[in-house]
Amino acid sequence: MRPAVLVLFLCSIFSAGIFTCRWTSAAHAAKFSTYDDVFFDALILKAKKRYKEAGELFAKASMMHPSDPEPWALRAHMMLKTGQWKEAEIYARRAIALDKQYEQPVQYLANSLLFQNKLKEGIAECRKCLALNPGNDWSQRYLRIAEQKLRLPITDIFEGRITEDRPSMEAIAKYLQDQKYDDALKLINKHIAKYPTNSTGYLKRAYVYEVMRRRDLAIKDYDKVLSMYPCHEDALDLRAQAYQSMKQAGKSVKDLIKLVRNDTDHWNSRFRLAFAYMEAGDYNASKREYTGLLKVYPNSIEGLTGRGLAHLRAKEYKESIADYSQAIKCDPERSGSMHYKRGLAYEKLGERKKAAEDLAISKKMGYDPKDF
Repeated sequence: MRPAVLVLFLCSIFSAGIFTCRWTSAAHAAKFSTYDDVFFDALILKAKKRYKEAGELFAKASMMHPSDPEPWALRAHMMLKTGQWKEAEIYARRAIALDKQYEQPVQYLANSLLFQNKLKEGIAECRKCLALNPGNDWSQRYLRIAEQKLRLPITDIFEGRITEDRPSMEAIAKYLQDQKYDDALKLINKHIAKYPTNSTGYLKRAYVYEVMRRRDLAIKDYDKVLSMYPCHEDALDLRAQAYQSMKQAGKSVKDLIKLVRNDTDHWNSRFRLAFAYMEAGDYNASKREYTGLLKVYPNSIEGLTGRGLAHLRAKEYKESIADYSQAIKCDPERSGSMHYKRGLAYEKLGERKKAAEDLAISKKMGYDPKDF
């Protein structure tokens, strides 16, 4: 799965010159054979505000994978950036037609409609966006502005935070500190009974279950939140972590895919997705994700060692050695685990001398193979 919208976070990184990458032109990208190459280069160009070239690559990506809504959503975002409201509306509608539970294009559609002064239609789309994720600040703000312009009653957006009952909040915190989980749960259950459609109580109760190491019950509460708000960021994030802890990486992948799409600052989530793919045994998907990330962060230790491990598990030993060698060059002082895994790859290739050297260095650096 591809990344979500690339916004100010990445733009600021590139403009500051922290990372040095070779930018690939649209003409060069035409030579690429895979969707991922085209898509990632489009993202990089978009981050550089080279919207015309990025648009050409996103259009190419859409032709390569007609069922993927993300190129359409990202084109909509660029149209909004350049003030092309009608085009943004068209692209956002195409993305929504492919995935009705994809939050970002719904927001972009609302945006494009409001800027065209189609206030009633824009309000309807804002409400759809909030039905997917009540924490979408943009939709909350612009919904109220549009309602005020039309002199409509202002929508009351309230997630039912426990903070409106300060004594209960303080009591719950004290019970948790004293490990009186049953007492804490009683208060949280009262809050849920009072606000059954709000997310905060369920997430608070899930937290207590996590502390009690009852992740099965915590997951039920995350399920409840996501049944009401399918793109709720906290619930997706926490359920993905719970599945990962329970060694159910396949289920974690599904949540991370959605989180990556809808998280505007998505790079950490994307690294987690790459690792979850590997844990689920989908090494090709894992390598694809790490490769995409390495196009953006060419010397990322996490990217190089992650892809190196995916190659190692896929029995692609030469490729694994290449990635670990690059990672060792980038961070020689913390390379104990890298030497160990590269040593394993050398061993599998029958290069015993190199394997012994790497394993000896790893041992000298204090790496414990039990951590692998």
